[in-house]
Amino acid sequence: MTTYLVTACGAVFLSVIVSFIIPQGKLNKTITFVLRMVCIAILISPLAGLFTISDEQFDDMVDYEYICSLYSENQSKAIEKCISEEFGAQSECSVEIRYGDEGFYADSVEVCLIGSYGDLADKIYEYLQESDYINITVYESTDGVV
Repeated sequence: MTTYLVTACGAVFLSVIVSFIIPQGKLNKTITFVLRMVCIAILISPLAGLFTISDEQFDDMVDYEYICSLYSENQSKAIEKCISEEFGAQSECSVEIRYGDEGFYADSVEVCLIGSYGDLADKIYEYLQESDYINITVYESTDGVV
């Protein structure tokens, strides 16, 4: 509380001193306005503490499972599109996104190639590995059903 009072008094004192030093004219009004806004911001700064949310309260409000499921679905569609564009293969992908201490991360990737593509599975595996995915599974399904 003492720090707050010293800061508030210092801001008011500084604005009074500056108002004596600045020249009269258009610049005077601008500088006076800025100093008044600074003083008001300092005086109401304790009220900002009333509206802050702690990390624990924030974690209780967030549904990480729902976010992970949406993120997984979007990543899966993105990989399917990428495989279609890069390799010309039809696939069904499943990316498992998890949330942990380090944030969101891809836990595993499963790619099912629909049809027979020869050694394309190895190329896709290497492509995903270069893209920093982990726990990668790539396989072919010749019957068209995954």
